[in-house]
Amino acid sequence: MLQTNSINRTHRLFGYSGLIPFLALPLAIAMYGNQYDLWLISYAALIFSFLGGILWMASLQVELPKHTLWVSITAMLWGWCWVLFPAVFNLQMAGLSFLLLWLYEKSFLTKAYSPSFWKLRTHLTVIAGSALFASGFL
Repeated sequence: MLQTNSINRTHRLFGYSGLIPFLALPLAIAMYGNQYDLWLISYAALIFSFLGGILWMASLQVELPKHTLWVSITAMLWGWCWVLFPAVFNLQMAGLSFLLLWLYEKSFLTKAYSPSFWKLRTHLTVIAGSALFASGFL
């Protein structure tokens, strides 16, 4: 297991407050049009890159499959592509990417994460990924 303490109140507060753009920007898109798509995909790319960084950090602390390091770097570059080519990489693809990365972690890293981190990670991913996916239909 990663050398981390249990997720505390501050971690949860920052984690859940990080969902504000995932919830507010789809509302802005629904009310004012697609002019906020780029804001949402950019924020999603930033957070997806952060998740890649978490994997990279995990690969330093715990014995994980070698592909974990490759997945971490790929996740960061994949999120960057969303910003570079927003016409190609849409919100549904971003939402699906969040859920696929979560499935990867569920398959290979469940024992590496503390139960409290895994619970928070699951909540944040389901909400962010679903909001992105649904936003693609607005």
